[in-house]
Amino acid sequence: MPASADTTLDANAKSLESTTDVNSDTTNLDETKTDQYQFVDCRASSAASHAVPSLVKQIIMGLTTFKSLPGSDAVATRALPTVLLYDEVGLDLFDRITYLPEYYLTNSEIDIFKTSAREIVAEIPNGSDVIELGCGSLRKTELLLDALDRHRTGVTYYAIDVMPRPLRESMAKLAARFSNISFCAMCGTYEEALPRLSKSTRPKTILWLGSSIGNYHSTEAAQFLAKISKTSLNVNDAILIGMDKQKQSSIIMDAYHDSQGLTDKFELNILPHTDRIVTEYAAQQSGEARGSFIDQKTLEKFKYVGFYDKDIGRHDSYLEACEDVVIRWPRSIAAQVKEICGSDSDIVIKRGERVYIESSYKYSDSAPDVLALVSGLTMSRIWTDPREYHMLSLFRKPQTAMPLMPQTIPISLDKWCVPMQRTHALRALSSSALLAEQFPTIPSISEWKGMWKTWDTLTLHIIPRSKLLNRPIDLRHPFIFYLGHIPAFADIHMSAAESTPLTEPAAFAEWFERGIDPNLEDPSICHSHSEVPDEWPAVDEILAYRDRVRTRIVSWLEIYFAANGRVSADEARHVWMAFEHEAMHIETLLYMVLQMDPTEICSPAMVSVPSASLAKPVRSWLSYAGGEGIQLGLLDDNESTLGASPLPAGHVLGWDNESPAMRMDIKPFKIQTQPITNSEYYTFLQSVVNKSFDSDRSVDDLLPRSWIALEGGSQELASDYGVRTVVGTPSIISTEASAWPVTVSQVQAEAYAKWQGKRLPTEAEWTHATRTYHLTRALASNDSQASSAAADKPVEELLKELAAAHKIDGTKQLCEPYDLFIPSDANIGLSHWHPAPVPTSQSASSGVDSLPEAMFIGNAWEWTSTPFHPFNGFEPSHMYPGYSADFFDPPEMYKSDSCHYVIKGGSYITHPRMALRQTFRNWYQRGYPYMLATFRLCADS
Repeated sequence: MPASADTTLDANAKSLESTTDVNSDTTNLDETKTDQYQFVDCRASSAASHAVPSLVKQIIMGLTTFKSLPGSDAVATRALPTVLLYDEVGLDLFDRITYLPEYYLTNSEIDIFKTSAREIVAEIPNGSDVIELGCGSLRKTELLLDALDRHRTGVTYYAIDVMPRPLRESMAKLAARFSNISFCAMCGTYEEALPRLSKSTRPKTILWLGSSIGNYHSTEAAQFLAKISKTSLNVNDAILIGMDKQKQSSIIMDAYHDSQGLTDKFELNILPHTDRIVTEYAAQQSGEARGSFIDQKTLEKFKYVGFYDKDIGRHDSYLEACEDVVIRWPRSIAAQVKEICGSDSDIVIKRGERVYIESSYKYSDSAPDVLALVSGLTMSRIWTDPREYHMLSLFRKPQTAMPLMPQTIPISLDKWCVPMQRTHALRALSSSALLAEQFPTIPSISEWKGMWKTWDTLTLHIIPRSKLLNRPIDLRHPFIFYLGHIPAFADIHMSAAESTPLTEPAAFAEWFERGIDPNLEDPSICHSHSEVPDEWPAVDEILAYRDRVRTRIVSWLEIYFAANGRVSADEARHVWMAFEHEAMHIETLLYMVLQMDPTEICSPAMVSVPSASLAKPVRSWLSYAGGEGIQLGLLDDNESTLGASPLPAGHVLGWDNESPAMRMDIKPFKIQTQPITNSEYYTFLQSVVNKSFDSDRSVDDLLPRSWIALEGGSQELASDYGVRTVVGTPSIISTEASAWPVTVSQVQAEAYAKWQGKRLPTEAEWTHATRTYHLTRALASNDSQASSAAADKPVEELLKELAAAHKIDGTKQLCEPYDLFIPSDANIGLSHWHPAPVPTSQSASSGVDSLPEAMFIGNAWEWTSTPFHPFNGFEPSHMYPGYSADFFDPPEMYKSDSCHYVIKGGSYITHPRMALRQTFRNWYQRGYPYMLATFRLCADS
C-alpha cells in the first residue's frame, strides 16, 4: 500500500498507460479554462493504435514471469502493476485508510506542514511554479497552499494526475479557496505532463509527497529523480519529497494490517480492476460483450498478506492463493498473449503461491543524503514531525556535481547498505576484481567532463570574470594563473604520453607549468616555479587554449577505451596525473575563493542552513589495540619498474609519496568518533580570552581563517562568526554550522588538543582507525547479534570475530588501496557545497550496540601529528620530480610553522577517487590557515 493518497500516479514514471477504465472521463478536452482554474489534457490518444496497451502488456508479463525483489532471499513471484490499486473503489478505500488510527503516515506529514509550512514556503521564491505529482490528500495540500497564498505572490499550482474526475474535483475546491494562486490541472502521466512545463524559466518546486517514493525500489527512484532533474528542472529548482522513516516493526505492520480490514479490501480490489482492464480490451478485440477473466469465485480464493523486512526497511504486499487457482486468457487476445510472453497457456497458481503487489520502503536518517548522491541532486533541508516518524526532504538541482565512482545503488538508501553489500560480494569475487570494477585505472570520459564542469563553475561562475586577477591569498598566484595552469600541466603530460608536440601556444606551458607555495615564515623561500609573465594572457585566449587541450584529452581517451586499455604504464600514468592534478586544484581554487569578500562570490546554489539543533555532537571514543607490521602505502606501483611495460589490468596508480608500502607498529590508542566542531572550537577561544587556559598563542593566531565576524563582542573575540562558504556565511552560534567540523591550521588544532589534554593522531593511527572502523561497521550492519556482545572490545577484536563469521580475510581488506566500505553519505565530491553536521545525540545510533556512529571521510581533511616525510625506499617520480620531494622537511624543522604535515581523508569538494583511496597522502604547512582541514582528538589507550 502506498504511503498516502498522493500516489494515484506512483507508477506513472514507469510509463504505465491509462486505459478506458482508469480514464473514465473520456471527454476530449485538450485545454479548457474555467473562471477558477485551467484544465489541460496531456493524455496521448491511442484511438488509432492497434498496439496492445502498455498496462495490458504489463499484466500479461507480470502474471507469466517470476521476479525477485532487490535484496530479498524470498522465492521469485508473479506480479501485478501497482497502479491497478487506484480505480474509484481503491481510491475511496485508501482515503478511508488514511483516517485510521493505525495509519500514521498521512497525519505525520500533516503534522510537518502544520509546524513547518512557513519554513517550507520560505524555500519557494515568488513567481514560482509549484507542481504536485498526483493530486491526493487535500488535507496536506491545503496547508501548503494556505502558506503560499499568504506569504508568496505570482505562484501557479499545477496538479498532475491520470484521473480526470478526482483531479477536477480537487482543483475546483482549491481554486475556490485560494485567490492569490493560479491553478492548472494537468491530466496525464508524469511523462506526458512534465515536458509541457520543462521549458518554463520560472522557478519550479516539485512536490512528491506521502512517501510515494517508497513504492519505488531505490534504483527506480534514483533514475526517476535523475530524469526529472535533467529534463524538467533548471539550476536551483527544488523537489520536496515525503519519506517515511524506519521505526519499530510493530508500528509499521499495524499501519499496513489494520484491525478493520480496510487494507485487505484495498489490496484485494486489484483483482476485479485487473479483470475489467483485460476483459474490456478483449471485448474491443472481439467486438462482443465483455466476458470474464478473473471471476468472483477466483477472487475469493486469494487473501492479502504482507511482511516487513527490518534489515532492508521495506514492507512488501502480496496476494496469496488459499487453494489452487487456474486463470484462462480470453480467446480474443490469445494471439497477443502468445506474442508477448511466448505462450497462451492457462495461468496456474498453486496454493500458497503469492502474487506481488507493491513495496513500501522506510528510510534511515542518512537516506536523503544518499538519494541526493545517486540521483545527482543536492540535499538542502529536512523537516520531521514531532514523533520522528516521517520527513519532508528538500532537494535542489545543483550547478554541478562530480560524478560518483561506478557503484551499486544501495537497496535501502541507507549509508551502510553499499558497504554491507560489498562485504557479501567478497564471498564471490576477489578483492582485486571488486576494486577493478569500482575503480578503473583511467577515469571515464564522463568523469573528465564532470570534473571540467565543476572547474568551469568555479572559474567562470563563482568567481566573477572581473575578479580573475585578484589574489585573495598572498601565498598563491591570482585566479587567472590557475585558469591556464590546469590545461598547461595536462598538455605537458599528454605530450609526454603521446610523444607529440605541445598544444599552441607552446609558451603557455612555460608560463603556467607550476605555481607557488612559499615558506610561511619567509615567503622569499620557495620551490622552483614558472616565471610570472609581465602581463597575463587574455582570458578568452586562455579559454581557447583550455578547449584545445580538452579535445586532445578526449581523443586520447576514445582511443584508449576502444583498445580496451592497452597502453603502457607510463602513458597511462601521465594521463592519470593530469586528471588528479586538476581534481586537487579544484580544491585549491575553492579555498582561495572562500577568502574573497563574501559579497563578491556568485553563489552556485540556493542553500538555507537550518537553525542550530538542541542536540549536541556525540563525543564517543573508539579503542584500538594497534599491532605490529600494519601496512601504510601502495604496493606494486613502482614507476621505474613498470615504465614502458603494458599497464597491468586493474592496476592502481598513486603519487610517488604513496610508495613503496611500509610496515609500522602501532601502540594501543583511542580516537574520537567525530572531528571538533565550530561551536566547540569557539568555546576553546572563549577560554583563551578569559584566561582559563594559558595559551602561548594569541586569540588572533588561533582564530580560524574559515570564519568571518558577524557581530561585535570583545576586542579579541566577536560574539558570533559565520563560516565562509560559496553559498553564504551561516552563523556558528544560531545555525546548523555550529555542528560543522571546524577548519583550522595544524598549529591551531594542536593548541585545542593541548587545552583538552589530548593529542592529534599520527598518520598511521588515523589510517588504521578509519579503515578498521569502516570494514567492521559494514560487516556488523547485518550482524548486530554478533557485535552486541563485543562492547568495550578494541575495534580490531570485533573485526576479527565478524570477518571470521563472514568468511573474509579482514587483514587483506585493510591493505587494499581503496576503502570500499566508506558510508554512502560521505560528504565528498560536492554532495554539498558546504560541510555537513557531525552526528548528534539525536542521530548517532549506529544500530550496532558496540559501535558508536563515527564520521571519518568527508567535510574536511584531517590533520595528523606526522610530519610529511618519505616512506623508506622512496623514489621521486621521473615524470614530476618535485611533486613530493620539494616539500619533505628535515627533522630540525618539525616544530616550525612552515614544516609540512600529513593530512588525511578528504573534504566536501575532494574528488571521490582521492577521498576513497586510503593510500593518498595530502600535506600542508602546519601553520597554513586556509586549507579545508579539521581534526579530532586522540590519546594513548
